[in-house]
Amino acid sequence: MRHVNAIKDIVAEGRFEEAHRALEDLLELGPNNLEALKLKAALFEHVGRFEEEWMVWRRILESDNEDEDAIDFFQRTQLEDREHYYFTDPLPGGGRKFLTYPRALVTVSFIGLIGCVCFLLLTRSGGGKLTQSPEILLATFLALVLSPWIAIIYLYVKTIRCINVSKSGFEVSTRFKSFTYAWPTISHIYLAHSENPDTPDLRLIVVPQDKSQPSLSIDFGEESSPVRARRHLVQEIRDHFQDIRYEALPDLPLDKKHLIRF
Repeated sequence: MRHVNAIKDIVAEGRFEEAHRALEDLLELGPNNLEALKLKAALFEHVGRFEEEWMVWRRILESDNEDEDAIDFFQRTQLEDREHYYFTDPLPGGGRKFLTYPRALVTVSFIGLIGCVCFLLLTRSGGGKLTQSPEILLATFLALVLSPWIAIIYLYVKTIRCINVSKSGFEVSTRFKSFTYAWPTISHIYLAHSENPDTPDLRLIVVPQDKSQPSLSIDFGEESSPVRARRHLVQEIRDHFQDIRYEALPDLPLDKKHLIRF
């Protein structure tokens, strides 16, 4: 029988299945071991098993209805429920459209705004050395103004605008392009996770049967994903494609030449 600290060492080595078995053995002896339950919930979150994570946190809240971590989790769940209401729309033929939040674009736009303000301040108060030297002035303009705007245009074109999950298939749309996969043409859908919990990475990956078509890899991390209401999106997909697989990213045999990352 392993102690929680020993199980954490197993988790740090990326041996998640072994850690789950050890936690189950530990919880058989102490079903209300909150430290073990929270570790189990963290493991489910890391690999994208949102339903199982919810059930563990419910179990924790039933054991201690004042547990701050459990309260925080259910507050975040309520926020996601509101995001599902505000950031999704029903599709005419059934299914749902999930509007995305372009985190990277918002961040770069803010940096671009700050860069423009800094450039204006420098040209006004930078003295004769900056304004009288065309080379320094051009380099400053490129660094503070032009570079962020190039990044803004690139991200505007490349980032996801919406994801449609309908009866006919799965569709990801950018500003100028759409990638559509009918359900019968999809080989696998994965929720793929990193092996190291200290550097979490969770991605939703759609692999078509036709190898000439690109696979799609969508950032699904809680703090980085453009997708709002992630749990609801997974549930919507499962209504049409039940075999969602949970794998470690390095274990997936993906052709990187035919992989589009969002």
